[in-house]
Amino acid sequence: MGLRRIFWLAAATAFGATLACASGVTFVCNTTKVMGVMVYDPDTYASGTCAYLNSTVAGYYDDTFSNANALIYVQMGDTGLGESTTGFYNDVTYTTYLDALQAEGGPGVVRSDAVASLPGTEPALYNGGDIEITSALGKALNISGMVGTTADGNKCFTPGTGTCYNGIITITTPANLTSETGGTQGLYWDQNGGTIPGNDYDFYSVVEHETDEVLGTASCIGTTSGSLVDDCGGSIASAVDLFRYNSSGNRVFIDGTAGAFFAYNGVNGTGATNGVPTGAVYNTLANGDDYADFSDSCLDVQDATGCLGQALNITTDGGGEINILDAVGYNLVTPEPGTLALFGAGFAVLTLYRRRRRT
Repeated sequence: MGLRRIFWLAAATAFGATLACASGVTFVCNTTKVMGVMVYDPDTYASGTCAYLNSTVAGYYDDTFSNANALIYVQMGDTGLGESTTGFYNDVTYTTYLDALQAEGGPGVVRSDAVASLPGTEPALYNGGDIEITSALGKALNISGMVGTTADGNKCFTPGTGTCYNGIITITTPANLTSETGGTQGLYWDQNGGTIPGNDYDFYSVVEHETDEVLGTASCIGTTSGSLVDDCGGSIASAVDLFRYNSSGNRVFIDGTAGAFFAYNGVNGTGATNGVPTGAVYNTLANGDDYADFSDSCLDVQDATGCLGQALNITTDGGGEINILDAVGYNLVTPEPGTLALFGAGFAVLTLYRRRRRT
């Protein structure tokens, strides 16, 4: 689920897609397939899926952030559990990003501490490289010149409007999942009712994971070549790469040390201290799992692998994803979600289930 996955699965043509403009988070579901490429509208598999995405799932983001505006194309095809692409590079200087983050302000301690944790000049470990932001994050921070993607993978220059998308999400089809697992695993859609079966992956949890990456939780560092490589080119860091530490005050970039963590304030710890109440740490190994996904715990939407029998969402899993998006530039709707049950004593420890790697 990297920031810049190669878009090997051809998407449907922009023709036939509903014209839209992102006001809040908006999902457009695929309605066509071209050139023999088998991609499908999610409603093909579960009626009401796109409506649920644009009501319940979009509501998670719209009720949490005041400046999260993204137009996201959703389709199903032969892929891993889920993948996303933002299409093209959107690089800005460190100064441009920092100035925009400071100007945007934003309520709450996470944002104020995040801004305070960033020095006035770029830390030396990034070697003077640019900062990679998604087009949705650029919009949130009022940074102009963002590039988006059409449904068929071409560059476009008005992301969030018409058929110029901020990102494309592809979720595995039930048939593909069945073929890969010998028929032992399936997908669950909440609108169908009932309890999620123990051998099913929650469709909407996977979509949220990928939506977070389209918004800006993904790293520039790739892990699939047997070593850690900067997939954004040279010494370019994504916005979230600025908030990775392996001990208190020790910011790290390309670092294979296990135990690195997100910290909006640069402080080590568990619970609310490092911004992820479950205490999750990042995957930092060249193992094919995404560098900015959490190591397996089955507690967070942003875990590196899907969790069977789990129906997580960003508003009920402890709020780690909300804190990350807050830190990089998305403004919280007040009252701050972090003051709600995100860090409460009532947070239930979820059972560890068998997991399947998201790709």
